[in-house]
Amino acid sequence: MSAPSPVQVERLGAVALVTLNRPERRNGVTVAMCEDLHAAIEEIAASDVRVLILRGAGDDFCVGADIGASPEENARPSPTEPTAMYHASTLLHTMPQVTIAAIDGGCAGAGMGWAMACDLRFGTPRARFSTAFLNVGVSGDMGLAWSLERVVGGARARELLFFPDRFGGDEALRLGVVTRLFAPGLLHAEALALAKTLAERDPLALRLMKANFVSAETLPLGEYIEVETTRHLQTTNRPELARLMAATRSRS
Repeated sequence: MSAPSPVQVERLGAVALVTLNRPERRNGVTVAMCEDLHAAIEEIAASDVRVLILRGAGDDFCVGADIGASPEENARPSPTEPTAMYHASTLLHTMPQVTIAAIDGGCAGAGMGWAMACDLRFGTPRARFSTAFLNVGVSGDMGLAWSLERVVGGARARELLFFPDRFGGDEALRLGVVTRLFAPGLLHAEALALAKTLAERDPLALRLMKANFVSAETLPLGEYIEVETTRHLQTTNRPELARLMAATRSRS
């Protein structure tokens, strides 16, 4: 019998659930998981899904590299050649869909890199975070330094990476690593409910708003305003805008 896939994908209407699926190893990262995750996200990015939730099976999100995995799971190309499997974070951050990380239990190393690449992160009080890389003598991957600096600021990101101590959900909320905490038994239901709320928004406006954030990270203000305004006009010049606004007024 073949081993279950280390990444499982479930479609719930306009929401895609992507589950890191090695609970017996606390969802520890292998090369096979990296490759499957990149492939799954790439397929979702090209679809009409509006929101992606990344989560872990069992009691943990992802505790980082599984150095005790089998040779088959960790067969890798030359370590001097970055490959697509390292770009799951790139996709999570730049894909048209809004991305949400639902974090319970351990979240460390590459797993933290994936979580920080998402647009939104929700956690639980029992979540435990660590950048972890320096503890095992590596410099880090999955874009963690890039994303962490943008979320918590350069000085705090350096503190967390150079001194990779564990910190809990309450501290993660204080730092802005997560923006909401839920009870462990409610996390996944609450994350799905919020994802469905987003998925019910106008799909064009939602995608262009996500694109605005991506553009804002690379463009000077003047150039960004030009891009932002072009997208804004795409949404305001639609015949259906009056209907959308009327529906909003009726709900208020």
